[in-house]
Amino acid sequence: MPMTLAAANPVEHVIDHPLVADGAIWWISNVTVMLVLASILTALITIRAAKKITTGQRGTLDDFRAMGVGANIIEVICLYLRDSIFRPVLREETDKYTPTLWTFFWFILMCNLLGLVPIADLTYLIGLLMAKATGTAMPSHGIGGTATQSIWVTGALAVVAFVYYTTVALIKDPIGYFKHLTGGAPMVIWPIMIPVEILSTFIKPFALALRLFANMTGGHILLAVLLSFIPSLIQWSIVGYPMAIFPLAGMLAIYMLEILVAFIQAFVFTFLTCVFLGQLVIHDHGHEEHGHAQEAAA
Repeated sequence: MPMTLAAANPVEHVIDHPLVADGAIWWISNVTVMLVLASILTALITIRAAKKITTGQRGTLDDFRAMGVGANIIEVICLYLRDSIFRPVLREETDKYTPTLWTFFWFILMCNLLGLVPIADLTYLIGLLMAKATGTAMPSHGIGGTATQSIWVTGALAVVAFVYYTTVALIKDPIGYFKHLTGGAPMVIWPIMIPVEILSTFIKPFALALRLFANMTGGHILLAVLLSFIPSLIQWSIVGYPMAIFPLAGMLAIYMLEILVAFIQAFVFTFLTCVFLGQLVIHDHGHEEHGHAQEAAA
């Protein structure tokens, strides 16, 4: 991973870089490429699995084997999200909103997992070898990275979620939406509750964006820091070669943890979006569930 190992600042490995720019305007960047790639892969994988799920037979072990491991895994995850996560919150409205929530989950998960593939390092190495072979200028960085490491991406996802659940609530029951701003409190404290609820309405997308951004960025920076120790130890002395095993082992452990974090953060973003939607479209949750949802967003 030459780019990571050579970087004087580990943050350089996780920040976005322009590929096509006009001054301060970035038309295409690493994040742009990864977003397009994640969209294509998400569509290809989920649509292919959906066809197998809808046309496949059920009942025997051979039927499940014929459907394929990937389709079975996707079906299990989708059914778990719908029946165990979405339905307790959305109740009779679950089937109406589940496709959108599934889309959030699978797209964010694909962005997170693609960031764990060293595409930027491989493309940098290829560019380096090509530059040496042709005598051209050395590349400054590779093409790749984690799209959800960009606050602009996580912010855009949060805005989409905010616009979605707010629009759905206003169309479904505008009166109920504005009643929600009272927080179920007596009329005498509405002057306090309404400003608080309005503030909470705009804090929720900030929480969605910052949580995903911070979790995906922190782990990758830690990986880059651990990798940067390896060339330092090797250059120090011959004793550094066996000592380099320790940061390498730590890097592998953190890498395994990052795979788990990729799933968890996709789940958390989707779950909170579901909770915020449920608060607005299901009006008989009661004050206790409203309080639990506020705690989850904190």
